[in-house]
Amino acid sequence: MNIIEKINRSRYTIKEIIDDEWDVSTLPDLSDKEIETIYSIPSAKNSSLTSFGVASGCNFTLRHKYLPTHSLHVIYYNFPEIGRESSKITKTVTEKIFNFYKTDIIHPDDNIFIIINDKVSETLESAFNTLNINLQNEGELSKEIKDEIKKSKINLHKRHFRNVYLFNIDSFTNNLLKHRLVPEHNQIRDDNKIKEILETCNATKSQLPIILKSDIISKLKRLTIGDICEIKRKSSTCGEYPFYRICK
Repeated sequence: MNIIEKINRSRYTIKEIIDDEWDVSTLPDLSDKEIETIYSIPSAKNSSLTSFGVASGCNFTLRHKYLPTHSLHVIYYNFPEIGRESSKITKTVTEKIFNFYKTDIIHPDDNIFIIINDKVSETLESAFNTLNINLQNEGELSKEIKDEIKKSKINLHKRHFRNVYLFNIDSFTNNLLKHRLVPEHNQIRDDNKIKEILETCNATKSQLPIILKSDIISKLKRLTIGDICEIKRKSSTCGEYPFYRICK
């Protein structure tokens, strides 16, 4: 599968994975030929987006279904010109993203998917963890977002905003969440539901098994620290039953 096919496939996979929260109806289905055409066309009117690399024309933004001000930006970072190899990505990319939040292009509480054509190394993962901590320390949520959360009655917190998720493009060539060996995973963010689960399990958060925020399933389900991941397992003796992990 070449780079154009991978990018096009990733669009379909992302739509499948996030349509529970994000309005994917605005993202059109395109042919590989159309993706190849826009691959080398800078999206921008805007130099901040073109600075992310050759494939910036393939970047797209989706709106949250219930919070009109909130967006998810999908950025194909540092992709090569067609026929060439990608250059190595260093942790300095996090500085560029942090500064991106200082522009008027995105809302300061938006989330970002960064997709790279390179291995996600431990060094890069660590740098992105630090980036997310720094973004969380940037102050309170905007009044707009707070008002929308209140109006929508969705129990979200500051930790669910300003998150940057790093993926290798190969993570989206197929929908891992639909693999026959991967049980159904559901993210639980509502404090009341989390409290109910802990009472049912007769456990505290510290007693639950852990799923790391860097785990690919955590990223695909957009888990943040403190969220609970419900895993629906099957047993020949008791049928389907829930198993819980806490994100750390």
